[in-house]
Amino acid sequence: MARGEFWRLLRFAIVGGGATASHLLVAWLCFWRYPDASEFGVNLVAFSLAFWVSFLGHRFFTFNKPGSIRKFLIVALISYGLNNLLLTVLIWLGLGGWPAIAIATLMVPLVTYLLARIWVFV
Repeated sequence: MARGEFWRLLRFAIVGGGATASHLLVAWLCFWRYPDASEFGVNLVAFSLAFWVSFLGHRFFTFNKPGSIRKFLIVALISYGLNNLLLTVLIWLGLGGWPAIAIATLMVPLVTYLLARIWVFV
């Protein structure tokens, strides 16, 4: 791995960690306030905030390039789709609520990095 790519990946991890933390915090707060809320509704609210944390962080810190918000939205929606697919499986397996969202959210970042690196911020 080239040295520059290592540092870009580290910056991606920092921004992604912040976006993931914001996603999980919003989900936790939603379930704290509305314990019977739908996992999918909570996930959508949390995703919406995390999207902006992620896009702005990657634009100004990770890649330091304007990028395409349209392409990033497509990447984010693909990641969100994978997240919801995992969430569906976890709920089907009997795990619901915040733990299911946490597991699904933590499993998707690699896809986001690869697509952002080779397609959005070129």
